[in-house]
Amino acid sequence: MKLWLKQTLICLLIMLLTFGACLYFFIVQQTQQMLNDTQVSALQNVNVFCEHLSALDRAGIAGYGTDETTLRPVIQYTFSSYAHLLQSSDCSYSLVMDGEYLYNISAYQPMQLLPVDGQVIIAQRLVEMNGVPLLVCARNTTVLGLSVTLYTVQDVSGTMARIGTLTRNAQLALLSCLLLSGMLLPLMLRRTLRPLRKLTRVSEEISGGKYSLRSGIASQDEVGELSASFDHMAETVEQKILDLEEQALRRELLLGALTHEMKTPMTAIIGFSDSLLSMPLTEEKRMEAAHEIHEAALRTERLSQKMMQLIAMTDCPVLVKRRLSVKELFQQIQRMMHEPLGEKHLTLTTRTEIDTLHGDADLLLCLLTNLIDNAIKASRPGQKIILTAAADDADFALSVSDHGSGIPEDKIPLVTEPFYRVDKARSRELGGAGLGLSLCRMIAQVHGGSLRIESAVGSGTTITMAWPREDSNE
Repeated sequence: MKLWLKQTLICLLIMLLTFGACLYFFIVQQTQQMLNDTQVSALQNVNVFCEHLSALDRAGIAGYGTDETTLRPVIQYTFSSYAHLLQSSDCSYSLVMDGEYLYNISAYQPMQLLPVDGQVIIAQRLVEMNGVPLLVCARNTTVLGLSVTLYTVQDVSGTMARIGTLTRNAQLALLSCLLLSGMLLPLMLRRTLRPLRKLTRVSEEISGGKYSLRSGIASQDEVGELSASFDHMAETVEQKILDLEEQALRRELLLGALTHEMKTPMTAIIGFSDSLLSMPLTEEKRMEAAHEIHEAALRTERLSQKMMQLIAMTDCPVLVKRRLSVKELFQQIQRMMHEPLGEKHLTLTTRTEIDTLHGDADLLLCLLTNLIDNAIKASRPGQKIILTAAADDADFALSVSDHGSGIPEDKIPLVTEPFYRVDKARSRELGGAGLGLSLCRMIAQVHGGSLRIESAVGSGTTITMAWPREDSNE
């Protein structure tokens, strides 16, 4: 069931119960008030009639004698005279003495409708005869020393008709209110719920691929808050999807480039191994082929390792930043790069302007080994490579400088792209794959910093990683 229909039915039910209860108590109160007014009026008529009869007592019994036979006609005559004057179409009067009617022109038998005994002074009863509502009043009194009972029978159809009219009007008002509410409530609720329908439509379109779509509902109520939360969620989801797509594209490009780059060493491995298997070679040629296979395998291993590092950095750049000792970091680098430096007769000189820095130790080691490895490849035997740690008020900085071949100025923006090599022939000869600086750039980025390259052809290169300084008590 639709929400607007459910809310309409609930509201109509509440209104029916509320208005119905209010109208019920109102009708009951008004009905009781009308009946009370009618009863009070009837009692007043009876009392007035009794006052007329009491004129006989004021005239004195002596004037009429004391014989009941004489007094009965006098009472009957006086009562009939007053009754004739007060008689109306909806009210009749009767007089009873000793269980007999002295006067009765009513179409009904009052004594049967309302029996009274001598102990009752006044009584009333609402009865219905032949579909006619009647109010019967009786009063016991004494006239000229004789006990009589005065009856009035009043047709209260008019009062009942007014009560019926009031009830019908109340029912009509309740029905009209429900009908009007039944017409207006759905319109108002549908208008109120229109933003929710828009949210539903937008969510369906977003699930269909329109990630940039937003609800754009601005209202100062709960729906506006829901819309703002929905748009924020949609924006977050869109960003996550874009990141995942970019990540997947980057991985696809890296894997594609890896496949392309591995063709060269694999071709060498296959070619030289085929020569070993199918051609008669001298011992020197066999050793040369085995050496080439070994070198190609090493290049493949280095290429795959760096590719895995790049993919890992792309997928999960999680940092474990802590305070590091610069001295210990540089000593570890010296030990790791001792053999490659010795093979080319190079010297690694360290300069430290600070004692500690904050960063991920493993990533910083990876950064420095790649930068020093590039510097070794670019340097000539006997040259120096300088490793520097510095800091200012805002940033930490690690830099590696060499005095090697340098990088052309127009190539500097490209050297951090995966698989880009300034001198492809020399890079392949030295085992490079063009991934080292790409990995260094990613390490700088996950530290919140950047990689700065300063180079001149023939003069050397300085590569600096700078990242924000963090005050910490760790």
